[in-house]
Amino acid sequence: MITWILGIILIIWVIIKRCGKEGKIKGEPLGMPRGTIRALNTLLIVTIPFHYLFVGENIPGMITNSILFLMAFYFQTRKSGKEKLKHIVKYVKNPELLDQEEEPPKHPLYLPKFTVRISLVVILSAIIIINHFGSTVSFESTNALLDILIIISSYIVGVFFRNISVSKEKKRLKKQIVEIKNYQSLSKYEIIEKLIDQEPAWLKQKSRNFLSLLTLATVITSLMLFTIPWDYEFQILTLFTFSLREALLLLINVYYGFRD
Repeated sequence: MITWILGIILIIWVIIKRCGKEGKIKGEPLGMPRGTIRALNTLLIVTIPFHYLFVGENIPGMITNSILFLMAFYFQTRKSGKEKLKHIVKYVKNPELLDQEEEPPKHPLYLPKFTVRISLVVILSAIIIINHFGSTVSFESTNALLDILIIISSYIVGVFFRNISVSKEKKRLKKQIVEIKNYQSLSKYEIIEKLIDQEPAWLKQKSRNFLSLLTLATVITSLMLFTIPWDYEFQILTLFTFSLREALLLLINVYYGFRD
């Protein structure tokens, strides 16, 4: 219940902020601050253990291992390539203005910086405390190494598709540079600045929006299946048996590998 209440509140919040004045972020999926969908997905997954604490059931190993992986991923330092390029160009053109921001940057979920990370620590601390003083449940670890291997493998699949996307992006950038008027006479920093200012392709932007929404819908569906007494199991090459809810949850790792 906590997961769904939190999810509904956050979704309503980001929609209101997105539709508000200056709420749209140019060039980002769904026009929201970079990392918003990932932050929402991570918060939903990290809060799902509350369901098992309240009903007194053991927390599935796949959820436990996914939380560990997502927490490690989320707390690493990340900055988009475009942000880095803007920083470099700004330094080259006006070093004395480097620390001056044209406008305050917007962070995931339109919340202050570090809010999501602090919330994740608070949520995990609350789970540990409630589990210690309440009806203790176990964090299942059946086939933990296999689960972790599968999680990492799914992340690598995302990285593989990201590399394909990066390769295509390089070819597209070369074509864009040639199309810039008198590009031979421009410095590399001026060329970078012109590339940054160009609007992303319509199809690319729409595909990113679709991928973000699909990932969010997949995570919600997976967590719903974890909270109801129904699931569907299938085998892969007669070696591994997967449940539908676990397979859907693994897709979040593919998405993370592709996006970052």
